[in-house]
Amino acid sequence: MTISDSQSDTRESGDSPLDALRSWMARENLSAFIIPSADPHQGEYVPARFMTRAFVSGFTGSAGTVVITREDAGLWTDSRYFLEAEESLKGTPFRLFRLHSGNTPDYPQWLASALSPRSRVAVDGQVVTVAWHQRVSPILMEAQIELVAVEDPFDQIWPNRPDLPAEPVHPLSEEIAGVSALEKIRSLQDVLDLQKAASHVISTLDDIAWTLNVRGSDVPYNPVFLAYLTISRDSPPILFTRTDRLSPEARDALALAGVELRPYQDFESHLQELPEPILIDPERTSWAVATKLFPREIRLQQQPSTGMKARKNATESRHLREAHRRDGLALVRFLAWMERAVEGGEALNEYSLAKKLQEFRQVDPHYVSDSFSTISGINGNGAIVHYSVTPETARPLTPPAIYLIDSGAQYRDGTTDITRTVAINPPQGPGTLQAFPGAPRDFTLVLKGHIALATLLFPEGTPGREIDAIARAPLWKELRNYGHGTGHGVGFFLNVHEGPQRIAPGSSDAPLQEGMICSNEPGLYRPGQYGIRIENLLRLEAVPETSPFGAFLRFETLSLCPIDRNLIDQDLLTPLEREWLDQYHHRVYTTLSEDLSGEDLLWLERATAPLS
Repeated sequence: MTISDSQSDTRESGDSPLDALRSWMARENLSAFIIPSADPHQGEYVPARFMTRAFVSGFTGSAGTVVITREDAGLWTDSRYFLEAEESLKGTPFRLFRLHSGNTPDYPQWLASALSPRSRVAVDGQVVTVAWHQRVSPILMEAQIELVAVEDPFDQIWPNRPDLPAEPVHPLSEEIAGVSALEKIRSLQDVLDLQKAASHVISTLDDIAWTLNVRGSDVPYNPVFLAYLTISRDSPPILFTRTDRLSPEARDALALAGVELRPYQDFESHLQELPEPILIDPERTSWAVATKLFPREIRLQQQPSTGMKARKNATESRHLREAHRRDGLALVRFLAWMERAVEGGEALNEYSLAKKLQEFRQVDPHYVSDSFSTISGINGNGAIVHYSVTPETARPLTPPAIYLIDSGAQYRDGTTDITRTVAINPPQGPGTLQAFPGAPRDFTLVLKGHIALATLLFPEGTPGREIDAIARAPLWKELRNYGHGTGHGVGFFLNVHEGPQRIAPGSSDAPLQEGMICSNEPGLYRPGQYGIRIENLLRLEAVPETSPFGAFLRFETLSLCPIDRNLIDQDLLTPLEREWLDQYHHRVYTTLSEDLSGEDLLWLERATAPLS
């Protein structure tokens, strides 16, 4: 059942979801209720059961928080979702609050000013973190407003609410993972010993899947499964999940690693059995879990698996290069097919193009799923950073046009994420450059930023926020900018957005380290006209040369797909930038050409020809 179906059922029963929630708030004597886009495992993508914000508001973007008071209702989200949110909230009682735009207050500050002293603000304690509570509670407390954790109210107001998923779980072989689950568990126990902690609670699904070398499909786009994991120094690790969905091979692999299996619902009662001190990550553990551990001794720090998982080992790195090679073949075949289809006058639209690319990827026997919902935007829709196309809303491809496609795949040997922006020229008549005269300059400035980051050398230990401006400098020089981060971490056959690394203004102190994967995706967006983004995935590696100033890092580009030469203003490129692009295109051609033939090979030859 879809969210909209459930909303219809609620209306038929007499109340809209918003009215039903306000009735519940009145019974509980609550002045406001906060609904983040999260589940008890703090995931970016959540199972249908936990899409409570979408159920109430209709906004389905992956980032945003709804706040409901007795008289008001608002959605807080960032610039990636402004246009999508505006469309979703049309005709509803919800107001859009644009974060980091003008003087817009964040929702804690807004609540502190909008509510009277002694008001009660509630949140489901399972879906917010300890760190969230530490940030929000003092703001409300200063305004004499009480913040309370409540049990999930949506079972009472959501007819036919989806059940918890329980899809099959399978092992990931050590041949692909590079390190056994037993070795990973022992490494985590060694960290506990160093930290003088007796036990550790892991709630995040990608950390659990990575630690145990198992994968599932409970969450859209992420090959993970609902579970909790506890690790102690002196006793076996315990996995809490629906045990009946574990394949025989997964059971055998977990038994070999010494993992004990228990039902998912036994997790809360087990918390009181854990030896203390107990290590939990305040950014990745729910307020409800921490509350159940109090008043026992707790150590708040980043969970050790986060850093271990981010630094890909040699085996993972080798598999990632191969996954990106095959992904590049799918993209080249798609782009070559699209050019032929346009020339042949075939009717295409944003949705059919996204599905066609998926078909090219699905031919790969290693393909499992897309790694996120493909962003397929023609002209003005490409300026919507997280545009979500449907068959009903798909814009037709009518040349001349500028087409942006941001997509990725989950393969059993790696995760990909790549964006290309291409000019779509008609078979006859004026071309794209005549229809969009400013596009080549915009595109080339984005390309210059992309190259600047891809070729950067920087000291080991540098946080991502300190190099974000490198990719923006060519745009800033001409008073242009983009509202999203330049790069995010990527998992290994795991979440397409992974921490702790991030290349973005104001991001954490987490240093970029050898083996991490980051995206490189500067962009430029002109609402109503076009969007431009060029994205490759990069692997961090050590610079082999020694320096009296310490160790340095550089990037290895993993993604393999031509960058559209038709949109480049060559006069804006320096000789070194031209050289980088020609060398990149040469590598794309030599790596992919052996597996292509006929018209696809001819297209690749043209697309990777030197600029000179």
